[in-house]
Amino acid sequence: APDATGGPAAAPYPPLRVTAPGRVVALGDVHGDIGQARRALSIAGVLGEGGDAVNPEWVGGNTVVVQVGDVLDRGDDEIAILILLQKLHKQAEKQGGAVYILNGNHEVLNVSGDFRYVTQGAFQESMRFGEHLVNLFGAPFADAFGGGESDPRKKQVKARVGLFSPGGPLAQQLAMNSTVLIVNDTVFAHGGLMPRHVEFGLEKLNKSVADWMRGAEIADEEDRTALGMAIGSVKDSVVWNRTFGTENFVTDSDRDRACEVLGKTLDLLPDVKRMVVGHTPQLGGGNGEGDGRIWRIDVGMSFGVVGADPEVLEIEGDTVKVLNARVPASNVLASKL
Repeated sequence: APDATGGPAAAPYPPLRVTAPGRVVALGDVHGDIGQARRALSIAGVLGEGGDAVNPEWVGGNTVVVQVGDVLDRGDDEIAILILLQKLHKQAEKQGGAVYILNGNHEVLNVSGDFRYVTQGAFQESMRFGEHLVNLFGAPFADAFGGGESDPRKKQVKARVGLFSPGGPLAQQLAMNSTVLIVNDTVFAHGGLMPRHVEFGLEKLNKSVADWMRGAEIADEEDRTALGMAIGSVKDSVVWNRTFGTENFVTDSDRDRACEVLGKTLDLLPDVKRMVVGHTPQLGGGNGEGDGRIWRIDVGMSFGVVGADPEVLEIEGDTVKVLNARVPASNVLASKL
C-alpha cells in the first residue's frame, strides 16, 4: 500500500512484543548447519517427517519459535536455513503459530562486510543464490552479484557483498528480524539486555538496526546511540553481551553480580519474568539460573562450533524445560509410542 504521499510504503519495522497462544520454543545459534537445525526443530515438535528439503512440514500447531540469532557463519547452509525458517513461518501463521529469527552478532558482522567466519561452502551458496536472483530479476542485477567476474573467488566474495551489504536483498530480509523480542512474559536477545538498553527504549534499538540494514544513513545522534547499544562492538551491546552467558561462574560473587544486573533489567520490564539468550556456547547443554530468570540456549550444535547434540528450550505457561533427543516435545513422544 502506498504511504500518505502516494509513494511506496516503508517496510514495517520488526516487532518488539508479540503474543503466543500456546507453547514458545527457543532455538539457539545454528551457524549454517542445516542438518543440526532440522534435528533441533524436530526435537521441538515443529518439523514433521512428511516434508522434504523444498517443502518442509510444520507440525507445531500454534507454537511460536524464536531462533535467537547467529544463523550465519561457520557453516555452509546459511541461506538454506533462512529459507527453511521462512517457509515454516508461513505454514505456522495459518495455525496461529510463528517462527521469528533474531539478529545476532554474526548477522551484524556480515552486513558490516566482515566475512572472516564465512566458510568456503557458504561463499559458494552466496554465489548460487546471487545467480538465482539474476535469473529471477534479469541481467541488470548480474554485476551486483559478481556476474562480471571470471575469477571464482572474486565472484563469490562480490556475490556475498551484494547480498549482505546494507540495502542488499539479504540485508533487507534480516532487517525484518527483531534484535530484541518479547513473547508473552519472556524477553529474547542474542547476547542479553542491560538496564541501560531498557531505559533508552528497546523499540529504538530494533528500529535502528532495521534502518542500518536497509541502507539508511544513521546520522541522528539518538539513532547512532541506539545502534551502538544494539550492535556496537562494546562488550555489553545486545548482540555481543556475555554478562549472562557464563555457564560456570568462577566465584559466587561473580554470579551474584550477574544476577543483580539481570534483576535490575527485568524489574524495568514489569510484565517480563525471564530472559533467554544465545551467543555463548553452553558445553553442558541448555540451562537456567537466577531462579529461572535467565536461560541460555546456545548449545554449540553446529558442527562449525562443537557439533553438540541439539537442544531447544520449551516455555509452556510457567513451565520452562530443556528438550533434547532423549526428552523431546510431547507431540514427538506421542508419535513414537
